[in-house]
Amino acid sequence: MTDSPPLDSDAAVPPAAKQSYGLISIAVAAAFALFYAYDLWEAVSTLVSLPVFYEAYGLDATFVPWWLLWIGVLIPPVMFGVAFLVGRRQNVFGIALVFLVGLTIVAGLSLGIIALEQVMRPELVAVLNG
Repeated sequence: MTDSPPLDSDAAVPPAAKQSYGLISIAVAAAFALFYAYDLWEAVSTLVSLPVFYEAYGLDATFVPWWLLWIGVLIPPVMFGVAFLVGRRQNVFGIALVFLVGLTIVAGLSLGIIALEQVMRPELVAVLNG
């Protein structure tokens, strides 16, 4: 019987592949961070302007769907964090793809939040006029 070296899972992985993020990967993450920040900016502006819109139509601030607005504000940074963690072991193309998929998820969920608020609004107006 021959002595074989102990099996080490890290021995088969080259040292360059163990790195989480290199300089180019950080640049890709920073570029996508700008897009995520824009979505966050949109959500915060909606959080600020929707109560004013409700007041203009005579609706009290208690009718504002605050829970929905705060979910809209939380989605972009949470999704960026998830994409950052998922993409940390990928190559540069994989990182860009993970951030792009995360950005499409953010856009879809943000659009869904806007649509849900618009669906809820006529019911609120009907209750007030009722």
